[in-house]
Amino acid sequence: MRADKLEQPFFSIESAIDFMQVLAETILEARKELDREHQLAVTDGQERRARGIALAQYKLKTLNGHVHRSRRTLNDLRMLRRLILNERLTVDQLIATM
Repeated sequence: MRADKLEQPFFSIESAIDFMQVLAETILEARKELDREHQLAVTDGQERRARGIALAQYKLKTLNGHVHRSRRTLNDLRMLRRLILNERLTVDQLIATM
């Protein structure tokens, strides 16, 4: 990998979209784990821990909303770039974006 790619990991809209996909998946996994941890804390009567986990769940939910909106914005930017540059999508490329 070239040094300039390491310095600029988001060299294209597509690479940023890929990153946001990975981030969304990571958030989903973290939310599932926190759900289990919260249930354990409630069951064990650890109220302070349960409240802390609930706050973390709220923050992840908020982050998930931001990621969702950012992914939509990136898709819009990709579409606008294609319109501006008069890029045409093949049928295979169109299906891949859905």
